[in-house]
Amino acid sequence: MRDPELEILAALDTAPSHVYGLKFRLEERGLHKSHSDLYKMINSLERKGLVSYVREPSGIGPERKVYSVTDAGRQALLDARKSGIGLIIEDYYRFIAAAFQDLMVAEFESERPLERIALLTEPFKGEQAALFAAATADLTGDIPERWLVSREGTIKEGFLPVAARQERLPFRDQTFDLVIAPALAGADLAAVLPEIARLLAPGAQLVTFLPLTREMTDTSLIGGFLLREIAAFIPEMQIWRQVDFLRELDAHFDVMSVNYLEFSLIFCRPKDAGL
Repeated sequence: MRDPELEILAALDTAPSHVYGLKFRLEERGLHKSHSDLYKMINSLERKGLVSYVREPSGIGPERKVYSVTDAGRQALLDARKSGIGLIIEDYYRFIAAAFQDLMVAEFESERPLERIALLTEPFKGEQAALFAAATADLTGDIPERWLVSREGTIKEGFLPVAARQERLPFRDQTFDLVIAPALAGADLAAVLPEIARLLAPGAQLVTFLPLTREMTDTSLIGGFLLREIAAFIPEMQIWRQVDFLRELDAHFDVMSVNYLEFSLIFCRPKDAGL
């Protein structure tokens, strides 16, 4: 459902306007409101400090109020846009987690028995981390020892929790048969990859993926739109070129990439580990 107050802020952020002019501009955006409703919403926005007005001569009668967005209004508009993009990203990661689970089924069926695995969720938090914890839990229910590693020491049924940063993991060398790290694209790879390689037992592997890449702007209209919105409203989110990300992985691992729709599931074995 569209938020009329946000539509008003967006319209006024383009250019100041009096209520009559604002009504026509909103109708061009497909939002139809009566003058009385607009006055009520404008007054509400003014009380919140999100819009202000100056009086200007009308030329045909009394002075009229011309409204514009305040700094607080611009921040509210930015926060709302970031929130909207955040919801899109959350839905996208739900899809990615489900696809990750489907693709990993064959991998678990074909690999030697796994005794000890680790899921590294950082820098994912909250809902995004929970998605991959649930997907991994469903896949690995028969594995005797499962560790969930996060900065907060998140507790998830079926996992042994540990609070740690990926750059310094509190495990002995060659501890794990499998490490799943869905969010490596947001990590400091120069620090994290050697640490993960240290933990892998002979024949073990790291599984990660790269869901958002700059190449998406060339191959997908939706992907291009999403990346532009991320750049505008969530600039702290790191977006790699796929070739650069794979090059970083290749410095430490033998890499196999499985492309699927808008992302690549990536299997990594330490160099010279054999098959």
